[in-house]
Amino acid sequence: MKPILEQPTSRAAEQEGAKFEIVDMGPFDNNRNHIIAVNDAGQCVGVSVNPESGRVEAFLQSEGRRVMLGTLTGSFSIARGINNRGEIVGGSLTQGDENFHGFLYRDNQMLDLNDLLAGEPGWELIQAFGINNRGDIVGIGCYEGQDRIVLLRPKAFVGEVVSPGDEPASPSALASSAKHG
Repeated sequence: MKPILEQPTSRAAEQEGAKFEIVDMGPFDNNRNHIIAVNDAGQCVGVSVNPESGRVEAFLQSEGRRVMLGTLTGSFSIARGINNRGEIVGGSLTQGDENFHGFLYRDNQMLDLNDLLAGEPGWELIQAFGINNRGDIVGIGCYEGQDRIVLLRPKAFVGEVVSPGDEPASPSALASSAKHG
């Protein structure tokens, strides 16, 4: 069933459903121009061709302005999630396009999540898919040759009860709380 994008015309429909405003964000071209996530402030992230480098890269779009986020020194990156503080997660090829690693983009800097992991050795974070307002990150990691779903939590929150709105720890304090079996 094709979604209805027009305002409801019947009185009953007006009372039952919400109305949506359509915002044209530009042409869709799969991995050459694709918005993947949006936060409550209307900031969008995704992937598109960088007009300066010609590479396909992660971007942040806010107030009609698109900022390319770069890569982890490889030839490709993709942003997959953004929280209400503007922290962005995704994945990027690394130097020489040898590996694909999850990243956290914060304070105008793309950080390799593998450099921020605490805990047991042997983990490689391949991709980050989402980040909530506490800074918890969900993604895919590899441990002993097996891909695993992982939850990364800022170290200050592991095992603690935290009320909404508390600030997360710095990115250097991120820890892997995922269990491997």
